[in-house]
Amino acid sequence: MESSGLLAQFLANGLVTGASYMLVAAGLTLVISTLHIYNFAHGEFYMLGGYAAVAASSLFGLSLVPTLLFAVMCLALFGLLVERTIFRPLTGRDHSSSIIASFGLSALLQNGALVAFGAEPMALRSDLAGVPVQIGPVFLTGQRVLIVALAALVVLALFLLLRCTWTGRALRAMAQHPTVAQIAGVNVRFVALVTFAVSAALAGLAGALMSGVFLVQPGNGAMLVMKAFTAIILAGIGSVGGAVVAGLALGIIEALVSGYIGNGMRDMAGFFLVILMLLLRPQGLFGQSTERS
Repeated sequence: MESSGLLAQFLANGLVTGASYMLVAAGLTLVISTLHIYNFAHGEFYMLGGYAAVAASSLFGLSLVPTLLFAVMCLALFGLLVERTIFRPLTGRDHSSSIIASFGLSALLQNGALVAFGAEPMALRSDLAGVPVQIGPVFLTGQRVLIVALAALVVLALFLLLRCTWTGRALRAMAQHPTVAQIAGVNVRFVALVTFAVSAALAGLAGALMSGVFLVQPGNGAMLVMKAFTAIILAGIGSVGGAVVAGLALGIIEALVSGYIGNGMRDMAGFFLVILMLLLRPQGLFGQSTERS
């Protein structure tokens, strides 16, 4: 393959991985900006989405689209449960309480998945995985094309939700000033529930989509949540649009590093960029600097 074709193939591979990063990072940013909760168990939502997809396909024999819907609905309900039972009781306490609780939840979900599903990796079987798609010099499977297309549609729907609906305005009002939003009539508890449901559903969708590309196992979420935080720091904490762009860019950068330098350097590239960003522009690419008196 010529060098230009090889570059195009790496970029396409990066788009597929970046699509999952942007979904997970967008959901995590939503929780951070709206509820000021740094949820380190967010990666486990991704992992559970993968297991939900595998279970729906193998146990119930669902086709791909119902399988994805099943995973999204399961994780949205699970997000509601997590907000109601774990994070709502911690409202008003120090931020460290929610961070410690999220670490505990992460360990609980990982070990729970290990007990429930075992240590053997699983994968979602889909007919699209065997459908070749050629776009110029780029070769992909139909499943990988679906991942990019569906992720783009979901992100577009998320922006429309945030910009054009009352719920989206309430979310943005909560992100800007929770007290003023509450005085203005925003139902804080409802917004918190919606935020967690949307956030978990996005992570679950990413996990379900990628379960046909990468193997599903209990430890999947640990590294992914670090990638999501990497995208958030690069973008600037609180910027959903920035997280989407940074997540996509991170996937492409990793693919280029993996292709031209080596797979061993892939994960190091993002963390190197984070250190560089914190040194040169701590507020991130899309964040605004603040001065403290």
